Amino acid sequence: MDPDGRGTEKRTPPTGPDGRREPATRPPGPVPRPLGLPPADFDRDPVACLARLRDEYGDVCSIASGRVLLARPEWMHWALARSNGAARADQFEEPPQFRRPDLIRDHVETWMAARRTAQWHRLGRDVAERTAPVMRRSLLSFMDAAGDSPAGLADCQLAVLDAAGGVFVRDLEGPLRSAFLAAAVLLQRESMASFALPYRFSPRARRRLRANTVWIEALVAHVGARRAARDAAEPPSDLLDLLLDARDDDRPAFSDLEVAQALSINLGNVYTVGGTGLAWLLAACGEHGVARPEGVGAEDWARAVVKETLRLYPAVALTSRTLTEDAEFGGVAVPAGDSVVLSSLLLHTDPRWWREDPGRFDPARWLAEEVHDAHAYLPYGAGPRICTGVHVSNAVLESAAGLLADRAVTGRSGLPGRRWGAITQPRRFRVRIGRGAAAG
Repeated sequence: MDPDGRGTEKRTPPTGPDGRREPATRPPGPVPRPLGLPPADFDRDPVACLARLRDEYGDVCSIASGRVLLARPEWMHWALARSNGAARADQFEEPPQFRRPDLIRDHVETWMAARRTAQWHRLGRDVAERTAPVMRRSLLSFMDAAGDSPAGLADCQLAVLDAAGGVFVRDLEGPLRSAFLAAAVLLQRESMASFALPYRFSPRARRRLRANTVWIEALVAHVGARRAARDAAEPPSDLLDLLLDARDDDRPAFSDLEVAQALSINLGNVYTVGGTGLAWLLAACGEHGVARPEGVGAEDWARAVVKETLRLYPAVALTSRTLTEDAEFGGVAVPAGDSVVLSSLLLHTDPRWWREDPGRFDPARWLAEEVHDAHAYLPYGAGPRICTGVHVSNAVLESAAGLLADRAVTGRSGLPGRRWGAITQPRRFRVRIGRGAAAG
């Protein structure tokens, strides 16, 4: 496979005896449903539905009008690696009368530029390491509280925000923190809804817009105050400092609003995705038991437990990209404008790509030198839109996994079901974290 992710299965159409290109076939699939809807079982369990279609029609197949499943690692990586080029992230467009300059989605491209200019991944790794003691103390406090009273998903989200929010804005507290939570909670509820009313008829959407406006205005004011007090000779202590220091020749690279947008996207991700990851980690530890094998180092084992949790319980189990140019996968043509559906969970549980049975929760698989085929593990996506919180998320989850070594997690019998949405969350999740050795 090429360094850019283009595999041999992704190729130009072959030519016939007369030298002309032979037309590629269209994706096979079930009989289309009215209104371009996917099969009826998609809403109940989309990944099980995709697995059924893959087994019946192959690794590239139509699941609905204009929507095509890609189920091979190299194809999925190709689509993700070409985001902002041959493919673009699908994004819901609000009606013009509801668009406002303070909405996050209006500044996605600004944030993409900020990621490149600010060298965010370097900062994320460095700051995550420096703030490890703060993360540990915050997680300890959360676990001690969960021993007295059961913790739910919202508690996990707050725990991750308190543990890692300082990586992005070190002084996220008081009214600023309250404004963020008000907007984040409403945005999460809207993104998890199975049906959305048009904005003009949705009180929830209007509340979310108002809460987001309050949050962005408060954050812009905070950014302005930090800019006025910022000493450029001091090393950056958080993402806010790094964005303020970014220059475009002799001028700041980003306005206060653009900095606020970048921060808001990251804080929203750490709260929703990171908090959901912690909830799944606790659920997995409670159900499977993760006692460390003899001879395995504590840090290596914590890392293996986190990798296995992200493999079987990814917070983002489904995503999609819209092709901006014609493409061909395994002799099947997919035209520009079609949306390719990608599922990390489907990939993570396909035995073709894994050395050991991927249906089992087995952290020890990650202690081996060779675990899976190339690109078969994509918990954070890939390409230019890979999750910006990779280092921060791993630092929080690995710290939590290490702390659970001498604690026992108990909850309802059996793993919680999945609540499908933009974020795949555990349904009816409640756990206690008690003192004592973790279950073996």
